[in-house]
Amino acid sequence: MATLDRTRALIADLAKVIGLPDIPQDETGGWHLTVGDDGDVYLFGGDDEQILMVVPIAPLPTRPQFALVNYLLRSNMFDSDMAPFQIATDESATLVQWGRLRIADIDGTTLATIIDNVSARATSLRGEIGSEGGDAV
Repeated sequence: MATLDRTRALIADLAKVIGLPDIPQDETGGWHLTVGDDGDVYLFGGDDEQILMVVPIAPLPTRPQFALVNYLLRSNMFDSDMAPFQIATDESATLVQWGRLRIADIDGTTLATIIDNVSARATSLRGEIGSEGGDAV
C-alpha cells in the first residue's frame, strides 16, 4: 500500500492555504471538504502520483429534458471547458463531477482554486437541474 507522502504534503499545503491547521482523513481514507453551504468535495490519493476529486451535484432527474442531457453529455467531450473533469453518476444515481489531477502539476494554492471553480460549477449545475423541474430519483 502506498504511503501517499506527496498526496499528504499537497493536502497539508491546501490546509495552510485555506487557513486550517490540518485536513484529517475520513473513514474512507480520503479527505472531505465542505465549500459554501451545500458543496462537498472529496479528495482521494490512490497512487501518490495523482489525486481523484469527486464533487456530488444532485440526484439524477428521472425524466431529464433534452437540453439538460445534451449539456451533461457535452461536458464530457475532449474539448469541454470542464476538462479534466467529467460528469457521471455514482451507485445511487447522484450526478457527480470527477477528475484526476497530477500532483506534480499543482500546489495547495492551485488546488484551492480548482476546488473553488469545480464547486462553483456544481452549484451552477444544481441550479440547471432544479430549474428543469424533473423528478429526481
